[in-house]
Amino acid sequence: ACDKKSNENTSSSSNTPATTTSAPAATLSTANSADMKSDFVTIQTLSSTRAQEALTFQQDMMKAAQKGDKSAISGIVDNLKTYVTNFNNDLDGLALKSSEGASLRDKMKEANTLSLSLSEESIKMPPDTAKLQQLQTQAMELQKTVLAEMQALQAVK
Repeated sequence: ACDKKSNENTSSSSNTPATTTSAPAATLSTANSADMKSDFVTIQTLSSTRAQEALTFQQDMMKAAQKGDKSAISGIVDNLKTYVTNFNNDLDGLALKSSEGASLRDKMKEANTLSLSLSEESIKMPPDTAKLQQLQTQAMELQKTVLAEMQALQAVK
């Protein structure tokens, strides 16, 4: 059904391409130091502005967990969904120039989504400990990759 709608839409407005991406497809550079530095600064700036909000979520979650306030925890996870969606949309909106920067952006989005999945899984009753362990392992590995890519971009001369 979705394909039929897309085809109908495309045929009725042949001037407008039927794409779901928010940014136009741009040619990204590879191994271009200036572009990589620029992308690092752009991503770092966004990450820094979002860091305090993320820290607040962690602190609120810890307080609610210590009190055993399931309602507050559920509300925090709901707010986290909005945060992750907005952060990922902001990442998508960045005008990056390098394939290295784009790769980091994609891994950061994946890490955000994985973090949300981990939070959602952790509040299920009863929690699926095997799935939690799997998500935690994936999150740790992904964080290592994100950190390595950030350090590589930061180290560009």
